[in-house]
Amino acid sequence: MYKKKKNISTYSLELGNYIEGFDLYNAQIMDMLRDKYKERVPYEIRTYEYRPDLIAKDIYGSENYTGLFLLTCGVGLSGLKKGTVLSILPKDVVDNIIAEIQRYG
Repeated sequence: MYKKKKNISTYSLELGNYIEGFDLYNAQIMDMLRDKYKERVPYEIRTYEYRPDLIAKDIYGSENYTGLFLLTCGVGLSGLKKGTVLSILPKDVVDNIIAEIQRYG
């Protein structure tokens, strides 16, 4: 299983810090995201159709969460249309996962 790079010195949402190459399924962050499945909440897309960056900003307060949003939303770009209800992880849950990886690797 891929562990975080030892040289991550600051809180970072860059997925490259947590995923080695293209091996998404063996990444530690994926296991942690799956473990939080029951904490998901519904989110209906009302604006920003087909714009995961702006949807992530609306949900999490920053476009830096776009990669994490796409990993966890369960649909592709074509599914990001108005009226779609997504099951997402709340910001505090995502932040706790990142912080835990930063602390313990």
